[in-house]
Amino acid sequence: MISFKKLYAPENLNKNEIILDIETTGLDKSEDQLVLLGLITYEDDKCYIRQYFAEDDSEEKRLLQIYLKIAENKKIINFNGNKFDIPFLNYRLEKHKLMPIFPESYDIYNIICNYRKFFTFDSMKLVDIEKNIGIFRNDPSRYKTISKLTDDISKRDNPRPIMIHNENDLIATEKLANIEKFFLKELTIDLKTNKLTLNSIWINNDLAKINLISKTPLIESYFTSENYELRTNGNSIEIILQVIYGRFDKNNKGHVALNTFNIKNESEIIIDPKLLIIRENHRYNYKNILKLSKKIIENQL
Repeated sequence: MISFKKLYAPENLNKNEIILDIETTGLDKSEDQLVLLGLITYEDDKCYIRQYFAEDDSEEKRLLQIYLKIAENKKIINFNGNKFDIPFLNYRLEKHKLMPIFPESYDIYNIICNYRKFFTFDSMKLVDIEKNIGIFRNDPSRYKTISKLTDDISKRDNPRPIMIHNENDLIATEKLANIEKFFLKELTIDLKTNKLTLNSIWINNDLAKINLISKTPLIESYFTSENYELRTNGNSIEIILQVIYGRFDKNNKGHVALNTFNIKNESEIIIDPKLLIIRENHRYNYKNILKLSKKIIENQL
């Protein structure tokens, strides 16, 4: 087994957490093997990148035992680990007659999926997500590094490419661990004496239901206008907004509302200024929604 240890300065990792990323010979947990166990973890007051590489199939059990020891009582931060890494590890643990574990998991992939209705990404691959925080890597993909492990897969005598790839995955995952704070900041707007965060929105035919969270509680109230209704109760704010579906141009379609507050459209799509874009294709225009919500609330409260 090859092991690697390097001091690392974390940005978002607590002592009771670890970053986890694994590399395997394939995606079939019943047939494929664990090749590389990658971790970012604290040891006393210092944080390290730790990698353990199995030079052949006989060393898989040793990697799994290391995983059990380091992951004990720790929260695991990962990217798509709930779907792949943790189930793969648990299956391989059972295969070696070791006890599977079900740690607390913070899956960044799942977090990002929850916000895809508001934000656009090139893809949901980690190498594309990390571009949003300024990481642009040039290492080969996982599939290329797996294929280059060796000419004879049983020997695995060229571990460097896959270890570099895994290390970059670990670092990107650690740096993305607070991405939900970024999303929440983007989805928050200042009122005169309060803050408002967009929680959810869905459209059914000609009505959009907007749910927002107020930083400080509001009195229970109800207001109605020609094209919207407003309800407030504690920290919850609900706006029912009339919307119109249509095509903006030959490439774009979506929903708009009457722009009764003369809000400037935050969009690259040019439309009649009397209309406000609420949804562009499959993405909700959260900037317009927040501006409109602010106007409605400050106009009524």
